[in-house]
Amino acid sequence: MTTHHNMTFKNIFLIGFCFATFLFFFGPQLSHADESTGDTSSLIASSGKININEADANLIAQTLKGVGLKKAEAIVAYRQTYGDFANIHELAEVRGIGTTTLEKNAHLIAID
Repeated sequence: MTTHHNMTFKNIFLIGFCFATFLFFFGPQLSHADESTGDTSSLIASSGKININEADANLIAQTLKGVGLKKAEAIVAYRQTYGDFANIHELAEVRGIGTTTLEKNAHLIAID
């Protein structure tokens, strides 16, 4: 019975060691987004806010309330034409984005 107990302990230890080794080598890579693969999690700050100056139209449409793909594309087009937004209120200059939309989403928008 002791041999079986020792074997189980060795298996558990080996599994834990392998898991720790995996996390050591691959953990940093798992925690960073890679935009080339389409992962947009780096465009959302740790506070849960979306970086409106870097997000693509799909992410904007998915994140902001009352903003569909067409309005999100208008935000991106405005940004490409006039440069990065200096403040959240500048979004109101985008066609289809009004003060109501800004009020609903101000807590979700970051300007970085």
